[in-house]
Amino acid sequence: MIRKLSVEGITVFPTQEVFRFAPGMNIIIGGNDSGKSHLMKLCYAICKWSCGGSRRELPVVWAEEKRLRLDLLRVFGTRDLTGLTSRCVKNCTATVHASLCGEKVPPGSAELEFSFREGHEEEGLKIRTMPERSLTNNAVFLAPREVLSIYPCYVQAGKRYPELLDSASWELCRALETEPTESPSPVMLHVSQQIEALLSGKLLRINGRFFLQRPGQEPLELNLVAEGFKRIGTLGLLIGNCTVRPGTCLFWDEPEMNLNAQHLPRLVNIMMTLCRAGVQLILTTHSLFLLRELSIQLSDKKNRGVDRRFFGLQTPEIAGTGVRVSAADELNRLEHIASLDAETEQADRYLSLVPNLFAEE
Repeated sequence: MIRKLSVEGITVFPTQEVFRFAPGMNIIIGGNDSGKSHLMKLCYAICKWSCGGSRRELPVVWAEEKRLRLDLLRVFGTRDLTGLTSRCVKNCTATVHASLCGEKVPPGSAELEFSFREGHEEEGLKIRTMPERSLTNNAVFLAPREVLSIYPCYVQAGKRYPELLDSASWELCRALETEPTESPSPVMLHVSQQIEALLSGKLLRINGRFFLQRPGQEPLELNLVAEGFKRIGTLGLLIGNCTVRPGTCLFWDEPEMNLNAQHLPRLVNIMMTLCRAGVQLILTTHSLFLLRELSIQLSDKKNRGVDRRFFGLQTPEIAGTGVRVSAADELNRLEHIASLDAETEQADRYLSLVPNLFAEE
């Protein structure tokens, strides 16, 4: 899990910004080009790297620098580290400091600090501090692109040319291939049941392809299933093979995508159950409906023990300045987010029409 992240000189964050994450629910809010996905991908790359092993011996530090650089490039899909430095600062030096935690890892012993410079690709990435031991908690990234319907092609291409695929989708395919060594815990089985109820069926793998099996029907090819259901079904499969389990850091980019609003309350209920089970959830959204549903269910008595943190990313009004960041434990305590203000403003305009519409009738 990730506890704290300090960034400076990274993409849309030219000056230092510090993000303190909750062990439960973390919601990143912002409009287009506000850095939501950048922040999530950076956290994912760090968590992914931290699970692969790290030591303090000098020769291994060099190897870990190379591995972390490769993870960053693959997760972001860039050709070099210069592409990740801030555009607002010339000759920029990007600095990142992350505080991690995990099972049997003493507080303060899982610190990672690294930096890299714009236009100095030959110098590579320099690690100043790194964890004393590898973390056993895994990280999973659910990207907007679903992978189940193209899974056979992805697996074949990924085994031959993994560098040509985006890292999140390829890692997701690899996770789907994982054979379970144990059964999910009772609470995770309950999440699986919640997902099956939302889908009105269960996902099956037959001869390397995935199908949706609904009661009294023949298995349905996933190309004929709604996109939003495929993404939720992916989560169910990862719970079934114990890839997502208590202690997992789950990154979910725009979970509301391709889902009708009527399904979002049940989706949020699934999220709450995951957090209560010990999964750290970090999601991005600019859906006011989803945010309101999150606030409603977080206020429920059974979810009051779920630690939560809202992050608001506001795109700059003046060119050449960075994204403005605000954070709070409640949605209504965040600074104004332009993308959300637009939705509420439209609602006000629509409601002002209602009396006129009734008058015409």
